[in-house]
Formats: sequence, C-alpha cells, structure tokens
Amino acid sequence: MPKARFTAALLLVVAGASATGAAGAGCADEDPNYGPPEGIRGRKVEFGGGATEPEPATDGGGGTTTVKTAKQLFDDLYRSTSSSCGSCHLSGSPPGATIFYGADANATYPLFKAKGYDQANSAFYTKALPHVGGSLTADQKKLVELWVAAEAGGGAGAADAGGGG
Repeated sequence: MPKARFTAALLLVVAGASATGAAGAGCADEDPNYGPPEGIRGRKVEFGGGATEPEPATDGGGGTTTVKTAKQLFDDLYRSTSSSCGSCHLSGSPPGATIFYGADANATYPLFKAKGYDQANSAFYTKALPHVGGSLTADQKKLVELWVAAEAGGGAGAADAGGGG
C-alpha cells in the first residue's frame, strides 16, 4: 500500500512538472509577431484579434514611418523653405517683404508662431496676401500640414514618411 501511494505521488509530481514545463514554453517573454517586449513599444497591438502594425508609410527608399515632434517637423519645413522663402523674408528685400525668417530654424520658429503660421490654412500656406514670390511646392505644403497637425496636438508629434526636400 505505501508503494502505491508513493507511485501515485510520484506521478502527480511528474505530471505537474510536465504541465509547468509546457506552460512555461508557451509563456515565453517574446511575442511571435514582434519579438521581445521592446519590439512592441510604439506599435498598435489589437488584443484578442491578433497584432497589427502601423500603416506602412515609407520615404520612397524603403525607410519606415517615424514620429517627430512639432519642433522636428518645423525644422524639416525650415530646411525645405529657407532658401526659397528666406531669400526675401529674412532680409525684407524687396521693400515691403514681411520678415518672418530668422538666421536659423530656432530663430524662425517663434516668428512663424507669432504670425499664426502654425494654424491651418494660414497665409503662409495659402499665400492669401499679395505675393510676388513663388508658391509652396506640394512637398512643402505637406510639411506645413504635418507641422500644423503636430502643433494642434500639443507638439506631441505626427507621423512623417520622409521626403519634402
């Protein structure tokens, strides 16, 4: 009789160890779609319905979407427009040209904000005022839209697919 109890107890211990091992193997610290936890951060994960990734926007060269702050998006906008717009709007030449470009992006940012260019459909975006210079390119308008959206969201950032050069 004691041998039967010992055998039954041994079977329970072995069965429990097997179940724990199987459960442990299925409970790895990695997601099969994303890998370790740090691979999941920043991605949209639908619980219960499988995992999905964000919209696959690229920069045309195989790059992936990045999230930038409003200031980073403004810096992109500044780089794209400073030579075409800053040539008049930094120096005030021709006479009467409004000055809203500074020596660099950091100096220009508060000038744009003061003029309200961080608002949707601003005069900078629409060229609503009489203007002898060229208009913004499609890429530059996209940069304005991304920056304005990020500013409206409290500067938290917007998805940028690159480009805009």
